[in-house]
Amino acid sequence: MIAHKDLSVLAYEKLKANIISGKLAPGEKLVQEKLAADLGVSRMPLHRAFQMLESEMLVEAKPRRGFYVRNVSLNTLIEAFECREVLEGLAVRRIAQGDKALEIGEKLWNNFKSFEGQESIDEDAYRKADQVFHNSLMDYADNEVLKRLNSFSHFLKQSYVFGLVRDVKETIIEHKDICEAIKRKDAREAERLIREHASKSIEIIKQKNKQE
Repeated sequence: MIAHKDLSVLAYEKLKANIISGKLAPGEKLVQEKLAADLGVSRMPLHRAFQMLESEMLVEAKPRRGFYVRNVSLNTLIEAFECREVLEGLAVRRIAQGDKALEIGEKLWNNFKSFEGQESIDEDAYRKADQVFHNSLMDYADNEVLKRLNSFSHFLKQSYVFGLVRDVKETIIEHKDICEAIKRKDAREAERLIREHASKSIEIIKQKNKQE
């Protein structure tokens, strides 16, 4: 049985992790009785968890059929990355304008420092570092509204499922340039660089969409 906190939140967190990891597959029906037993919660908090996941576009409710893991389309990914471009631009601008810009810039770069200069890079390790970097931007921006608006950050991980991966060495250079601009407190340049970084991913998704 899940320890008491807010059972709906705990169920939501567990289900969200399982959806993003692929343990719960796109299109899969969420069987309430089974999930309630697996998670050790009653149906009421589980239903609230489903509603929270629906608000983040991770599940969808089908009339008279129940809840299903949402199939994420390439068009949805494009829309998510377009939003991410704007939100992360604002985040790095706030970071670069803050008193701790140098310190935060160093911390952000530390996610990638070990990969610099490597001929062969572990892609799984790099993806994890990439996710930490992008999620950290919202924390360091110190803006609660911005954090809430960024609730769709899971789309970054889901883009990997589609095989939408850019050249790792190229993105390491881009991340370094972003971090250096933050450390210099060059807010305008930091924003330009991270928006350019996101826009390149958008173009890859658009090309993939055209092929399909």
